[in-house]
Amino acid sequence: MKKLSLILSVIFCSTVIPLLAQENIADSVAYYMALGDSLSAKWDHKGATAAYLKVLKFDPNNYEACWKAGDQYTDLADKLPKKQKDQKEIYFNEAKKLCEKAIKLNPKGYEGHFRLAVALGRLALFRGGKEKIRLSKMVKAEGDTALALNPKADLVYHLLGRWHQNLANLSGILKFFAKILYGGVPPGSNEQAVAMFKKAIELNPNHIEHYLELARTYKYMGKKKLMRAPLEKVLALPAVEEDDPEFKKEAAEMLKKLK
Repeated sequence: MKKLSLILSVIFCSTVIPLLAQENIADSVAYYMALGDSLSAKWDHKGATAAYLKVLKFDPNNYEACWKAGDQYTDLADKLPKKQKDQKEIYFNEAKKLCEKAIKLNPKGYEGHFRLAVALGRLALFRGGKEKIRLSKMVKAEGDTALALNPKADLVYHLLGRWHQNLANLSGILKFFAKILYGGVPPGSNEQAVAMFKKAIELNPNHIEHYLELARTYKYMGKKKLMRAPLEKVLALPAVEEDDPEFKKEAAEMLKKLK
């Protein structure tokens, strides 16, 4: 009997306990993913980041947790005051690392490429000259990859619209570096930016920032009459995203200056 009990104990330890451990890990992953999504929806970027990082402690190769943690790090950095430049840069770098890991885990997932492009774009704000333009090339490459993987992602079109807008309106010294690195005139143009923002609007007509960036691009082009319609749309749409109230204020100010 003692021998039988010992055998049953060994079987229990070698089969049942590992299964229970796996179930606990799965439950923990599901719990913290749901928590991260809930906190993200409430724009609690710090809490959401912590929740997704907790997922990665249980499941280090979780693609979704990687890119979502990277996304939240980017949002967390964006919300810091300008004077906290060093901390902003740290968070953007963390976002970059997490999104790069996400891409390694799932090269065919557009979210990793898109979120990496966003993080790289933010990092470019802290760089000057050649480094800024080098990062801009990486932003474009990741954005193009994301678009190829998901042609219906309105935020990717928005990203590429911003890229064209930024390249088309560089300062003198940055244009010089861009010509060197691109081997001629940089490919960004306001016309392409307009096309990208219009496509983003076609895919998601309720996203306020698409209209605001379209109006900003028309402003760069000196087409003030075309600014009015997208600005009025910004004011007409309900505020849904975290920054929508600020976008509405900006649109109202831009409209005042048109009168």
